[in-house]
Parts: sequence; C-alpha cells; structure tokens
Amino acid sequence: MSNRRQKIKISRKYKVGSRKIKTIYFLLLTSYFLLFLSCGGGKVIKISPEGQRKVVSLINQGHKYYIDGNLSKALGYYKNALELSHTIDFQEGVVKGLNGIGIIKYTNGDTDEAMKDFETTIQISEKINNKILLSDSIGNAGKVFSSRGDLEKAMEFYQQSLTIYKEVGYEEGKAIRLNDIGMIYKKQGKLDEAAALFNDSLKINESVKSKSEIAVNLNNLGGVYEAKGDLNKALEFYKKALEIDKELEYRRGITIDLKNIASIYKAIGKTEEAEDYKQRAEKIYKFLK
Repeated sequence: MSNRRQKIKISRKYKVGSRKIKTIYFLLLTSYFLLFLSCGGGKVIKISPEGQRKVVSLINQGHKYYIDGNLSKALGYYKNALELSHTIDFQEGVVKGLNGIGIIKYTNGDTDEAMKDFETTIQISEKINNKILLSDSIGNAGKVFSSRGDLEKAMEFYQQSLTIYKEVGYEEGKAIRLNDIGMIYKKQGKLDEAAALFNDSLKINESVKSKSEIAVNLNNLGGVYEAKGDLNKALEFYKKALEIDKELEYRRGITIDLKNIASIYKAIGKTEEAEDYKQRAEKIYKFLK
C-alpha cells in the first residue's frame, strides 16, 4: 500500500469562483486533511480479516525459513509482516513480527538491538492486554539477559513469563519456560534441579505432541548427563534428539545434535566417529545463513 498522498482532482469545467463550487471544494479539502491527520501522514489504515490472515501467513513463512536455517529469508518475511501490520493497524501482528525480527537479531548475536525489539513488544502487548504475547515477549527478553550472563535477571523474567502462562493455561508456553529456567539452573551448576525441570517440560511437550520442543528437552537432558560425566547416557539423549530433528528437517537443531555427539565421541576416545559427526555438522552449518 502506497504512503504517497493522493491529490484531489477538480475538473476544469467547474468555475471555482462560484459560491457552491467553493463550498464543495472546501469540504473535499477538509475531508482529505482530516483523513491525512487520522492516518498518520497519509497512510490509509484499513483493518480487514484478509489483511490479518496475510500477516499470519507471512509470520508462518518466516518461522518455516527460520527452522530451515535460512535466517535472511526469515527476516524478510518477518519485516513484511511487520510493515503490513502497521499499515492495517494490526497490533498483534506488530508484536509477532517484531518478536520474530528480535529472535533473528538475538540468534545473530545482536542482543542490544534484539532487546529493543522485545521491550517494544512488551509495551504493545501490555497495551492491547494480550497475555500470551506479553509472556512470549518477556521470555524473549529473558533469553537476552541469559546470553549476557545476567542469570538473576533472566530468572526473574522467565518466572514472570511462566506465571502468566500458568494463569492463561497455555501448556506449550509453560513447557518452553520450564526448559528455559532449567537452563539457568544448569549454568549455575544445579544439575539435579535442571534435570527435573527438563523432564517436567518434556512431559508437557509429549502430551501436546510438540516434537521440536521434545528434541530440545532431550538435548538439554543430554547436556546434564554430560556435565555429570555419564557420557553414555548423554550420547543416548543426543542421538534421540538427532532422530527427531532429522524427521523435522530442522537444520539448526541437527547441527547442534551432531556437534554434541562429536564431543562425546571425542571424550571417550572414538576419534574417527568424532571427526565424522563434526564434518557432518560443518556441512549443514554452511546452509545456515
């Protein structure tokens, strides 16, 4: 949709000097001016179910490319969704688009810019009173704090997000946040507490049949057993995660799984197997952009 101002054309056959035509001309200009002001500098806002469905489709396409490991393509769809959402004043779409863009920035290591996006989505979600989107945004901000090493702040945000998910009964969100909190415990060396939360998250994800999150749980449990020194058990969980990620064709997950398996084989002295898995991971990593 163009943002350029539309010119009101008055036919030359009318005499602008007449009182009647002057009145009509004035009313037309006044109406256009009011429309211009109400639409934020000439942008015509038209809320429509079709527009909202288009936004959802763009967001879903962005998610698909993110899963495929094509971050640049995913970013393009998220940006298009954000632009369209602004055009039709679809605030839920604005939040989802910005969260997607923020996740791409976070994944690429640009945590400062990602945090700006998440702070904006938190504000909008509060304004429109959408608790699930609010909890999503708070959780995303928690990831940034965790990546910066501010585990206390990350835990605070994760707990806030978890509380909201519990209030609204959103099981998928609850599972994701339990997993995030488990990661905090793992970083703090509280391995038993971490394992308990990973297992709680796993049970929920199994009940809602969220395969991608099941793979995440299995991978994290593998990490706990590796930290405990039980390498055979860790290898078992990493391979289970790999099977699921292969089934889902989730390149980023497959790369992580392969690297983890390579690490275990190296630790137990199986250098050939370790090199094989490492090379396979590097091949797939080339497709992630």
